[in-house]
Amino acid sequence: MVKSSMNLSDFEEMYLKTMFEIHSQNPAAIVKTSMLAESMGVSAASTTEMIQRLSGRDLVTYIPYKGSRLTSEGFKHASRIKRREELLKILLSDVIRYEGDVDSVACKIEHSIDMDLELSLIHI
Repeated sequence: MVKSSMNLSDFEEMYLKTMFEIHSQNPAAIVKTSMLAESMGVSAASTTEMIQRLSGRDLVTYIPYKGSRLTSEGFKHASRIKRREELLKILLSDVIRYEGDVDSVACKIEHSIDMDLELSLIHI
């Protein structure tokens, strides 16, 4: 079984993925803490704490009172998280024809996928 070199909590992954999504909309922008907090549905204080934690793991560059950006390592992890989510959406909607809330289910499952399963999903 191939595993990721960095174990991230589900919540850490959600922050990285959300930052990736915000970055995709405006690649040049610094992600404001208030915008990230609103997107995550949490307080600005909780967001600052998480950003500092991710910064300590070299996944995010934190600029106090301005916001944050994904580092190249953070971008790599976030893009893989987003890819897993998109692969799951394809599996759920196109392959097994799941009729429930595909987005919500894919978001829940994405955190449990290891590299072996991810590679298998790519070849569906």
